[in-house]
Amino acid sequence: MSGVKDPVDGLTSRHVLYLVFMHMIGAMCLDGGINFGLATAMYKNTKDPISLWPLPNTLAGDAAVTIIIQITLTWILDRLAVGGDLKKGLVSPLRMPQHAKPWLRWFVGLDDLRGYQSQKTAALGGHSRKEAALFWIGFHGKRIAVMILATFVVFWPITIGILSGLRTQGVGKDNSDLGGDFNVWPFPEIFKGVYGFALGATTPFVSYVALIYQGETKVKIDNRDYSQVHNDDDDDLNNPAVVMEDLQQP
Repeated sequence: MSGVKDPVDGLTSRHVLYLVFMHMIGAMCLDGGINFGLATAMYKNTKDPISLWPLPNTLAGDAAVTIIIQITLTWILDRLAVGGDLKKGLVSPLRMPQHAKPWLRWFVGLDDLRGYQSQKTAALGGHSRKEAALFWIGFHGKRIAVMILATFVVFWPITIGILSGLRTQGVGKDNSDLGGDFNVWPFPEIFKGVYGFALGATTPFVSYVALIYQGETKVKIDNRDYSQVHNDDDDDLNNPAVVMEDLQQP
């Protein structure tokens, strides 16, 4: 089974299984394993105390930086993974829900694409490669930033609260000359692994956004634009597939 399928309205049982098992459970296990390995490299043989706040080995800072890096990579790599899965025909891309919330429409970004196309049309000569690159950096950058902020607000305070409670109880404390709040192996590794595992729960949302984005912008049916097959608005500015085709041109 291969080839991109026709877009569908709404999540099917296949979509649910795909999102839950491949892009949630699978992603959480992968993220947890990677973070455990990173923590082992960072903390296993360190000669500096591992503390909640003080540098150089601060778990509070580690938690914040992990959010930034993991969410950024999730947004980029998971969207690529979804595109590859669609080409293999694992699932169908999705159409934008008819009554989608404004925040979901913003994350998918069709309005931004149309606005870019409008500017390109007004400029007559079109946009340069540099302008196109800046557009895509801004397009993805602001969405990554919002996801990082939302994830930080949810995960970081809870994490600091848990670590503060564990520190108060002396869990992970090193009573040797090295000291530190959490130097006892493998507490830092377990912490970072569990933390990365939990952050992996954000992946299905990125996957869902990508499925809609692909369904609205890149799907071709019989080598024709999906919107043309379904007789959508003839105005190219309202046709995301045409917008995407124009953006991808040299």
